[in-house]
Parts: sequence; structure tokens; C-alpha cells
Amino acid sequence: MGIYLSPGVYVRERDLSNIIPNLSTTVAAIVGYSKQGNVDDITLITNSQQFIQEFGEPEIGQYFHYSALAFLEKGNRLYCKRVVNGALYGGAWIIKDGGSGANTALTVGMATPEYAAVSGEDILFYIFGKDPGTWNNSISIRVENTVAADFTFDIVVYWTDADGNDTEMERWNVSRKTQIDGFGKQQYLETKINGYSQYIVVKDNILEADTVLPTEQATSLDIAGGSNGSAVTDGEVMAGWDLFANPDNIDIRIMLNAGYTSTAVQTKMKTVAEGRLDCIAILDIAYSALTSVSAMVTWRQTTQNFNSSYCAVYAPWLKIYDQWNDKEVEVPPSGYVGAQIAYNDYVSDPWFAPAGFNRGLLNILSVTNVFTKGERDTLYAAQINPIQLFRGEGIAIWGNKTEQTKLSALSSVNVRRLLITLEKAISIALRSYAFEPNNELTRLRVTAQIEQYMDLLSSRGAFQTELGDRGYRVVCDSTNNTPATIDALELHVDIFIKPSRAAEYIQLQTIITTSGASFEELIARNVLL
Repeated sequence: MGIYLSPGVYVRERDLSNIIPNLSTTVAAIVGYSKQGNVDDITLITNSQQFIQEFGEPEIGQYFHYSALAFLEKGNRLYCKRVVNGALYGGAWIIKDGGSGANTALTVGMATPEYAAVSGEDILFYIFGKDPGTWNNSISIRVENTVAADFTFDIVVYWTDADGNDTEMERWNVSRKTQIDGFGKQQYLETKINGYSQYIVVKDNILEADTVLPTEQATSLDIAGGSNGSAVTDGEVMAGWDLFANPDNIDIRIMLNAGYTSTAVQTKMKTVAEGRLDCIAILDIAYSALTSVSAMVTWRQTTQNFNSSYCAVYAPWLKIYDQWNDKEVEVPPSGYVGAQIAYNDYVSDPWFAPAGFNRGLLNILSVTNVFTKGERDTLYAAQINPIQLFRGEGIAIWGNKTEQTKLSALSSVNVRRLLITLEKAISIALRSYAFEPNNELTRLRVTAQIEQYMDLLSSRGAFQTELGDRGYRVVCDSTNNTPATIDALELHVDIFIKPSRAAEYIQLQTIITTSGASFEELIARNVLL
């Protein structure tokens, strides 16, 4: 409070209305190979149509697409990272009007869209596909309508279909000068096209005067040189997941394996999830292990050998109808499990189990393996969540286990997701108390704010309340903030919770009595036990 030197009315405000934020619990991430799509950045996708437009249609054997599209059936925020191995941009160079050559396609693609020295040509600017891949080679361009008076011209983009037909997709009226049009819009070709075109990027040759116009074309020029490169390695996929390691950069709650079942890739996903502490990795069992339940258990306990509550693995693989390739295909389950988690949170809350007939039914054709009761028992004991076909009832996720080998509350997916939700939300809220005095008033404010949030969770079934309490307790007082703690510049907040537990094992007991028996008396005598 300031020191007042003269009489008067001094107005100030103090905001004590802080609340703990609600978090999106179903934001997912996926990393994988694609023949097209942004390779430089992580791309946020919100629906299936946007995914197809950015990354193209699925190709059999490449599970990045199938997993992403499966998730987007019920989820609406998916961060995608395309990884490639030596993919090249296709392109063409455009010469200046009256130059010593003709507009020409590249014979060899380029790793990045940059300037290339081409001897004997008066290059004015380059045109490349917006991202690398052989799909670039289906693009053709034409330079038209040059107007010397205002230094403008049109770049027309065509797409060649499988039958060889060219269709105009985009037309850009641009200039090499930094100038605006009659609507106040910038006309400089790089500014106008790059980041906005669905097909191309342009690189201007700044060494040429900006008043020089390009050579017009009577026919369209095919872009060439695009390449998909080689098959991606585990290293490229792992490098993709490294981009998600910082929770302050990308906010996610689910990581989708997308069929990359090597131990190296899954270990990287586990490391990222455990480092972030705010998401769970949904992992696929290796396709090679589907030969038998024994092989699945061996893969889980020997090959993979994880012990983490931040991972959950599902088996077997799923049979779906691929509408783009018009055939039945087998795909990994992680994308579909992620979709059910999104559906679970839409109809319930994260602390409900994303499994069973209410929240775990999958819209698929079949599964690669149909387990017996004994086989499901064997898988579940090894922390493998079965996906089971029930004749006449559907196909359902029939497990709720994390890959933690020690039996505890954190052995359950719904409990881990409850803790992710409340820990992340409360951590964000507690940032506002950093550098505040560590005194009784601050600790009371912390306790009150957290209790208000925990009351909301308790009313929605997040905690077990059978003993008549609220299922939690917040401690932030002198008992855990001793003078030594305060001197160490620390504020300690302890939250005790009784997490909601899913009923996984249902016992049905039928008790037969004599005709004259009293049910109330029998119940009072604990015969049910």
C-alpha cells in the first residue's frame, strides 16, 4: 500500500477472483510418414477433411493416416508431425522477359526450396511445391497477363489428375515489387503466395531489379524433380516426438503410436510422456506378435518391457474398410483408442474408464484376433488391454490398465488421466502465487482456490466418497510449511485423494433359500459374504 501525503479518495482494485482453468483433455499428437504435408512445423488438424487436404489420402501400409483419421472421427484437435527421409521438392525456374532461355522444370529436386545457381539462364524467380514429395510432379504452372505499367502478372496453378487432365486450382495476381493493389493488399509474390497457396511456394531472385517481368507461357509448365525419399527410420520418428517434449510449447494429453512399434520409438514416446507429466502414450502391440497370446506376452514383457503409468498398450490390430483404396485393411489400434478417449470425455469425464460397452465400442469391421476368456486373463495380467469381439454385441475395448507393473491405483488408465487433469490444471493456477509472500494469508488463498476446484471434481464423480468425506483433502498450512521450508523459499501444497475406481470385475452371486426364509434376516446375518 502506498503512503498517502494528502487527504483524498484513492481507488485501487484487487482481483481475488482467480479460478483454476478447465483444460482440454483430448488434445492428441501423432508423428509419422506421409507423401505430402508440412515437414518444417507441427500442424494442428481439426477435422478429417483438413487432414486429407494437408497430408493426402491413406496409402496401404502407412499407418500415420489411418490412425489420424480414426482419431479425428471423434476428436477435434490433433497435432501432426510429418517425418521424411531424403524427400525432395520439385520445382521450376522462371526467366526474365527476353532472357536467354525458357521457363524450365528442375531435373533434380531440392532438399529445401532455395536458390539454385543455373548457368546460362536469366532466372527471375523459382516455383516449388509447398512441401516435398512426388506429388509436386502433378503440379503445372503458367505465367500470364504481364502488365508492364503496374509490374504485375498472373501465376496460374494447375493440377494434373491420374488421367492426364489439367485443372486450374489457383490464380495469383502478383508483382515482384513491394506494392499494394487497389484493395490495400500486398502484391509482392512471396508475401501473397507463400503460406497461403495450397500447392506452391515462390522464391524471388532479389539480385534482379524488381521492375523486371517474367516470360509469359503459351502452355503450362510441369513442375519436376519431386521425390518421396527413402523409408523413414526410427531416428526420424523419434526426432519428430522430440518436438513434443516441451509442454510449454505444445499442449497435448494423448500420444498416438500410429503403428511404429519398435522398442526405440515406443521408448521415446514413454520418455516424452514421463518428462511432460501431462499426457498418456497410447501404444500399439507389434504386428509380428499377433501370432499367439504367448507371443504377445513375450513381446510385452521381454521386447518392450515397460513399467510406466504414463503408457497403455492395446491388442490386437483392427480390421477396417479403407474407402480410399476400396479394400479391407488391418491397422494398429492406437488411433481408434484415442478416438474413444475423446468420446469418453465428451459423454463423461477423464476419470471414467474409456472401455466397455458404454464408452469403448469401436466402429470397425473386426479384429485380427478373437480372444477367449483365458487369453484375456493372460493378456490383462501382462498389462495388455484386449480389444474384444462379442458376437451380436459389437467390438469393445475390454481393458483399462496402464503399463505400470506394480498394482496400485495408477495401474488404471482412468486414474492416471484423473491425475493428469487435476495436476496440470492446479499447476497452471499455482503459477500466480510464485513470488508471493509465504505467509498464512497466501496459504489460505491457495487452499481455498484448490478446494473450490476439487469440490467441482468431487461432485462429478472424480473421487470415492463412500466414507462420507469429499474424497480429498488439501493441506497447505504450517504443518507442511515449516520455518525451514519457508527459509528454503518453498511453498508446499499436499493434496490427498481417493481416486474413483472402475468396476472391472463384476461378481454375480445367486443365493437359493427355503420358501420360508426371511431375506432381511439373511442379509443381516451377512450370508452374502
